[in-house]
Amino acid sequence: MFDPKKWWQERAAQREHSREQKQAVADTLWLQGSRLLERRQVNPAIAAMTRAMKLEPSRLEGRLNLGAALFLAKRFAEAVPHLQYVLAFEPQNAVALLNLAACQDALGKADESIAALEQLVRERPGWKDAHYNLGVALFKQKRYEEAIQALRAEIKLNPEHPHARDLLDKINLLPSRTREETRRQINEAAQKPAASEPAASEPAASEPAE
Repeated sequence: MFDPKKWWQERAAQREHSREQKQAVADTLWLQGSRLLERRQVNPAIAAMTRAMKLEPSRLEGRLNLGAALFLAKRFAEAVPHLQYVLAFEPQNAVALLNLAACQDALGKADESIAALEQLVRERPGWKDAHYNLGVALFKQKRYEEAIQALRAEIKLNPEHPHARDLLDKINLLPSRTREETRRQINEAAQKPAASEPAASEPAASEPAE
C-alpha cells in the first residue's frame, strides 16, 4: 500500500544524500585547486576551482583563490568578478583588494585601481605596502601630491621601506614647474563638467561570437 509520508521521507533522504555527495565533490575540487595553485600549476588550478565553483559558488576562500589564479594567468577581466564577490561579503579583505587593484590596473582602469587601493587604506590602514601601492598608482597618474602623502604614510609605518623612499625621492626631484603644471591640469579637469554622450543614431553592433 502506498504510504505518502514514507514516500516523502525517502525523497528527502535522497535529496540530502545527493546534496552531501555534491558537497564532497566540491570540497575535493577546492582542495585540489588550492594545492595546484600553491605549486604554481595555474591552469590546472583554474580548471579544478571553476568546476568547484559551479557546485559551490558561495565559498569565499575558493572564489578568492580562483581570482588569484586568474590574475596569475593574466585573465584579468575574468578575475575581477570573483574578487568583487569576495569583497561584497568581506570589504576588509586585503588580498582581494590588492588583487582587484592589480587587475584593474592591468585592464587600464586606473581610477578603479586607485579606488580599490584607497578602500584598502581605509579598511586596513596598517597593512604592509597598502600605502606604497597607492602611492605608485597615484604617481603613474601624475597625482604627485597625493602620491607623496601615501608614500609618507607608508614610510611612517615602515621606516626602512626602500622602494617607498626611492619613489618619494624621485617625486621630490621633479622640477617644481612640472609638479605645479600637473596639479593645475588635474584641478582644471576636476572642475570641468562631464560632457554628455551624444545620442546614437543607430544601435551599436554586437561583437561576433568567437
